[in-house]
Amino acid sequence: MTRGPQPLLALRGAREIACRRGIVLDRAGILSSHYDFIIFRETSTVFVRIKRVRSHISDPKDIERMFREEILLLRRIPKTAVVSREIWVLSPWKTWQYFHVLDDRVVEICCDGQPVLQGEDMPGKV
Repeated sequence: MTRGPQPLLALRGAREIACRRGIVLDRAGILSSHYDFIIFRETSTVFVRIKRVRSHISDPKDIERMFREEILLLRRIPKTAVVSREIWVLSPWKTWQYFHVLDDRVVEICCDGQPVLQGEDMPGKV
């Protein structure tokens, strides 16, 4: 069961971002997939699910609550050293946020897949 129409504009915008990261395969080529597209990079493969949100996400735990079913489906994809699973969300203000789905948690990442520096990880923090 779906919660509404597919986010077609979000999918189009996300595809443009994904093309900057590597070769993209849309889910249209894969029946009954639990993701919207796959990004093939030289060193990794990224399975991506696109969603729309009504506000900025300040805590990745909100993503886990909002998209519990989608995260469970993404977690069915085996996590390996070269496979990652991501959820990208688009706000009404046309801003994107990106989240890496691990087996035990969800963490925010940058558009290039690199971790977002927070707290003690930030440069200049002692």
